[in-house]
Amino acid sequence: MTDALWEACADLAGQMAADAEGGSRVVRVRVMGAADHREAAAGARKIAQSQLVKCSFYGQDPYWGRVVSELGSAGIAFQLDRVRISYGGITVCRGGVEATNPADADALKAVMASDTVEVVAHLGLGPGEASMITCDLGHGYIDENMTTS
Repeated sequence: MTDALWEACADLAGQMAADAEGGSRVVRVRVMGAADHREAAAGARKIAQSQLVKCSFYGQDPYWGRVVSELGSAGIAFQLDRVRISYGGITVCRGGVEATNPADADALKAVMASDTVEVVAHLGLGPGEASMITCDLGHGYIDENMTTS
């Protein structure tokens, strides 16, 4: 019963993100390898709430530096040389440096253009894991909210 409830709630959260004001894609942020679950949640939340990260998803740009920057400023245990970032299973950063394989360019472009994108940040520090769902941030959000007062 508990698994079914979690599954239903996750599905509803995804539907809400997909219906967000002006959003064009759902983004699933997953932080793994944090010191503990609390730190993983704090890191995932920091990434998911970042306007710069959201804009990079709107622009279909796997800008891993923004993800790393948010993790580094999240107030959690963080060692740049242990970090690995991937989009849709394609690793773009390993040990704090770019790890993009030119052979993956077309696949990465397809991942970033899809309606749902997953970014995974593995911190390499412990057993902590957490996920957040958000959406991208683009012109639609601005258009919908610029006349609201």
